[in-house]
Amino acid sequence: MLERMIWEVLPLHELDDDLAEHCAAHLCRAGSEMQREFRVGRSRTPLCVTYGEDADPVGWVATHVWRGVQTVEGFVHPLLRRRGLARISVLSLLSCGHLEIRKPVAVFSPACVELAYQCRFDDVRLFQRDTVGDWKETRA
Repeated sequence: MLERMIWEVLPLHELDDDLAEHCAAHLCRAGSEMQREFRVGRSRTPLCVTYGEDADPVGWVATHVWRGVQTVEGFVHPLLRRRGLARISVLSLLSCGHLEIRKPVAVFSPACVELAYQCRFDDVRLFQRDTVGDWKETRA
């Protein structure tokens, strides 16, 4: 069990290249837009990274403006899920002013719907890919 965690809020382009590659390789879905964003590394995307005891990232949460709506998207190492790491990251982004609780938030997985409601967002919008790969809003 991990005893010490550290959270850091920063724009993605300020993340160390090796740590960004670690996130891309180990904490993203293969071929995802966020994996590419970590590898390009020049965006100003607000990011909260969770570091474990060995100082390697074990999770991250990012926010973008997508189709005019703020987003919450993230990934936590599978062995560390359901411990509140992503919730702390979302709350950190909120406290730093990167998210607004009263504005709608778009999420891209059912797990993020639950996360957004736990963080007290009022208007949570779930988007999932349809059969041709387009993002469509579905019932949250």
